[in-house]
Amino acid sequence: MLATTLTATLSYTAANAVYAQNMPSQAQIEQLRSLPRAQQEQLARQFGVDIQMLDQMERRDSTRSPQQQQQEEDVVFPRGTEFDQYGDPIIPTDLERQFRTDADELKAFGYDVFAGQPRTFAPTTHAPVPSNYLVGIGDQITVQLFGQEDRTFQLEVDREGKIHIPRLGEITVAGITYSAMQELIQHRTRERLIGYQASISMGQLRSIQIFIVGEAYQPGAYTVSSLSTLSQALYVAGGVSDIASLRTIRLMRGGEVESEFDVYDLLMRGDSSADRLLRSGDVIFIPPRGDMIAVQGEVNRPALYELKGNETLADAIAFAGGAKPEAYMGAVQVRRVRDGRRVMTTRDLNLSSELNAQVQGGDEITIGKVADSLDDSVLLVGAVTRPGNYQWREGMRINDVIKSARHDLLEQADLSYGLVVREHGPRRQIKVLQFDVALAVEGDEAENLGLQERDQVLVFSRYQTRVEEQQNLSRLTLTQQEREREYRRELLDNYRMAFLEDIVREAELDPQAREREQRLRESQSVPIRELFGNSDPDANNVDEQDLADYSRQRMLEPVMQRLQRQRTQRGQTPFVYVAGEVNHPGIYPLVENATASRLLAAAGGLQESAYLQRAEITRLNVSRDNAETEYLTVNLLDVMLGNDDVELQGRDRLNVLSIPEWQTTYEVTLRGEVRFPGTYAIRRGESLRALIERAGGFTSHAFIEGAVFTREELRRQERQRMNMLAEELQREIAGNAITGTGSTQPYGQMRTLLADLMAVEPVGRLIVDLPRVLDGTSGAGDIELKHGDTLHIPSRMDSVSIIGEVQMAMSYRYDRELSVREYINMSGGTKQKADTRRIYVVRANGSIEPHRQRTGWFSSTGSADVRPGDTIVVPLNTGYTDNLQLWSQITNIIYNSAVALAAINSI
Repeated sequence: MLATTLTATLSYTAANAVYAQNMPSQAQIEQLRSLPRAQQEQLARQFGVDIQMLDQMERRDSTRSPQQQQQEEDVVFPRGTEFDQYGDPIIPTDLERQFRTDADELKAFGYDVFAGQPRTFAPTTHAPVPSNYLVGIGDQITVQLFGQEDRTFQLEVDREGKIHIPRLGEITVAGITYSAMQELIQHRTRERLIGYQASISMGQLRSIQIFIVGEAYQPGAYTVSSLSTLSQALYVAGGVSDIASLRTIRLMRGGEVESEFDVYDLLMRGDSSADRLLRSGDVIFIPPRGDMIAVQGEVNRPALYELKGNETLADAIAFAGGAKPEAYMGAVQVRRVRDGRRVMTTRDLNLSSELNAQVQGGDEITIGKVADSLDDSVLLVGAVTRPGNYQWREGMRINDVIKSARHDLLEQADLSYGLVVREHGPRRQIKVLQFDVALAVEGDEAENLGLQERDQVLVFSRYQTRVEEQQNLSRLTLTQQEREREYRRELLDNYRMAFLEDIVREAELDPQAREREQRLRESQSVPIRELFGNSDPDANNVDEQDLADYSRQRMLEPVMQRLQRQRTQRGQTPFVYVAGEVNHPGIYPLVENATASRLLAAAGGLQESAYLQRAEITRLNVSRDNAETEYLTVNLLDVMLGNDDVELQGRDRLNVLSIPEWQTTYEVTLRGEVRFPGTYAIRRGESLRALIERAGGFTSHAFIEGAVFTREELRRQERQRMNMLAEELQREIAGNAITGTGSTQPYGQMRTLLADLMAVEPVGRLIVDLPRVLDGTSGAGDIELKHGDTLHIPSRMDSVSIIGEVQMAMSYRYDRELSVREYINMSGGTKQKADTRRIYVVRANGSIEPHRQRTGWFSSTGSADVRPGDTIVVPLNTGYTDNLQLWSQITNIIYNSAVALAAINSI
């Protein structure tokens, strides 16, 4: 009988109908194990079950406790999970593909709740039995009698629905509830067995067969526990398909609808009243889903939701878990398909009438976010102790925000210059107001400006670069700033980006300006300097990464970008320019009631070299027909004393002149064999001969013929020349490689030569015949000194050096009897790649003299003589490099720089 039952069961399983899967269930495997070995092998071969797999599972299970085995049976995996021959899940190798999701894609709500797949479909035996459970055929009932003797009976309800209790007889229990059965057996016990009491409980429960059809993930017939409910059956079936309805799942019993289950009631309100217990033969029908709506934006659970009846916008928001606190309910967008076209309406959900508006299938409901800008606030940013937003109130002034210069401002704060940036008008244009920070804190009526809602108060650093700031601030202050640096920089970045976002937003309203604003977003810089020409190239030329956090250039940049889009009432661009002898020359915004004194305060004040008697303002007066340039003379002394001032307008340029014949300190360095070496301050136009006399001349060991004179200007020119040669060499290498006319030299060797060139430190040497300069009677002119010049006087030298393409580059003691060729032979001779026709001698003073040698009967016999301190250079034969003609220049630069550096380092 058992074999027949198992054969039928495995046949049904092989047909993939009963359990909707290819592998036999745990219950079937247990049945198979109970058969004799020969019968197990016969059935396994017949239905394609690996008998060795069963043996391995049995050995593995024997080492596990019953609790572990039960826990494994209860494990549920995501649907679609594949299992190995031991029943363990197979972890996919492409985890990224398995778990990759599109964050912007809305998903239908509730479909993943039942999207699980249990390892087996074995009936559960651990759930408590409810009092209304209907006892049926196959249930096991445990009856314990207590009295003169205690007895326990394990009884199974037979096919007639009865159980037989010894000494009590047969009792019909099928079809009655569990609580009614308990009362019936206890009543029969009291009637027939005097002095006995009965305790009745349920043992192993029967399994029932149900059908899950429609849009189930795995439709079919399932054997489940008699305690299973409708939702548990969905769980066993792996959930529903992608087009299933979650609102109208029907439980069919006897051809009629027993219950209609709305999953939303269970998931959103915890209402399981429609989740009925199943009976054998029940059918769970899952229809296709109805209309769907999309709820997205500032809601707690954006998703796609299914409609069931006459839902409203309030219901839709409730489906999505309600709106977030930052949701803007005054303008909710509803996109709808109507008459074959898509339309959009805006709803004010603060009104109950709008909330009660019905939704339709296909609606897309989007709830936006409230604006990030703060109302009833002012922003304090820059070199302040506590930057951020402050509550605004009527009558508020600057010293209500900055109450103390000592406690509310950082040490580097500029107390003479601050700005208030204010929006006005429907176009949100800005205007800039300037104030004196120190006077405003003290309560000066003119400087302590009244603040309006959303004003931005800017306090600047008095330093332009980070290096200046670190050199002038105490270490204690820097330590305190380091603790708060991240927050301050974040706030500063937010302040700067707020202006840029406004510019981009304006560009979206003006289609013709989008291309220009795209370039603005990419560069975040505007060539405002072009409005004033390029007469002062040194102004504001500090790199972005070197600027101090609260420098003028960094903090004014976003304000200047906004202002460039505006015009003053007279039509001029709202910028002014200050150049010359001020601490921070450059372009500044045109503030309200702009004057020359305010512009000087913005520029950090005058330098010591400023000429106070006269400054000049260049003004461009634009009329309808033409533009005329006007020059205004300003007495800066009167401006500083408050006796006079000049009102400024857009595009004005203030030029602060320097005191005539004023000069900064010029310094020249004398090193080596000088009687009093060191750094000397000189006046403009001073000569080298005069400086040497001031230094007491030279020592007795000075080698004047080998003097090395270097100049910073020449050093920069040499570096530019090297960079140009490197670029030309790179182009030639690339061109030869493309055209196939490349050099016979390996590519790696060419790259090495290029790296050697870039590694050479430029010397900036000026060839000077110092003995003739000091003589003054031989026709050699004196040298006018410049700032940064250096004169190196080496000690007396009695050696000759050989470098370049020789076997062993080294230095030898000077011997007047030896020639250039003999010195080269002493170094082992030349290499194969040496250019013996271009050997030259670098004199001790840096001059170069070519060496000519006899190569035939009619060749020149002239030869450069060798002197102490000379260097013989054997260059590389550039013929080996084919088309790379730059190699000759490059190798000469490397050799000559090496000679100069060697002379300097020997001092």
